[in-house]
Amino acid sequence: MMQLSSVYTPTQIRHGAAFAARQYPRQAFDNLIDPVLQIDWFEMGGPTFPPHPHAGFSAITYVFADSENGFINRDSFGTVQQIRPGGLHCSRASRGIMHEEVPVPGGGIAHGLQIFMNLPAASQGDPAGAYAVPPAMVESRSGDGWQSRIAVDGTSVGGVPHALPSPVRIEEIKLDAATRHDIDVPAGWGGIIIALEGSVSVFEEILVLGQAIGFAADQAVGVPIATRSDTARIAMVSGAQLKQPIIAYGPLMTASPASLDAARRYVASLSIPA
Repeated sequence: MMQLSSVYTPTQIRHGAAFAARQYPRQAFDNLIDPVLQIDWFEMGGPTFPPHPHAGFSAITYVFADSENGFINRDSFGTVQQIRPGGLHCSRASRGIMHEEVPVPGGGIAHGLQIFMNLPAASQGDPAGAYAVPPAMVESRSGDGWQSRIAVDGTSVGGVPHALPSPVRIEEIKLDAATRHDIDVPAGWGGIIIALEGSVSVFEEILVLGQAIGFAADQAVGVPIATRSDTARIAMVSGAQLKQPIIAYGPLMTASPASLDAARRYVASLSIPA
């Protein structure tokens, strides 16, 4: 059996002069999208957010392949990595990490998805990690009338095994007109489907540009996605459900007050090396 949320039409937010996003918070989907905490479908044209901490979850930036620009990511490990269009970067914050992401100077507008993916409570006190998936490592699949890009599928990220303590899947799918594509969802998984272009049906529900629907599968099921326009493109972000409390303090989210207090103390000691 699969539970579906109501279709959600996101709000459009702006932050300063260089950042705009459609926001998809877990609360809008009755928390069915567990382990997804939130997704921002963003456009960013310049530095917007100063260095900031995260803890308790993975902060994942997926840059669309047709994005005009990419990002430079700096973190408290002292690493500097470029996220090119079509690539992904995962900051597994765990007990805490400090990072900053800015568009490549002079490169134009970067657009993609900022994904906050929860971590199991037992792993939230682990050391943090940072992993890059260059565009060449994103898996491509295709079938009759559809093409997909799978940036993460399981617990490995960018060829690093067990980078994540719980499996996730991040997939972008393009569909031709009059195409139906069934996506297999394992038992015990939840997630979100966002219409990036055109219009699609998900079971009997209709999504138009920007709209999204959440789901939770009690048993393994194939989710039918069918185009209702000439072409369509969707993002599907999912993972094994964690079914645990979420206690938030700004950019820190953990499963207990004690772990949140520990994270607050830890990130206070972090900085990004010059």
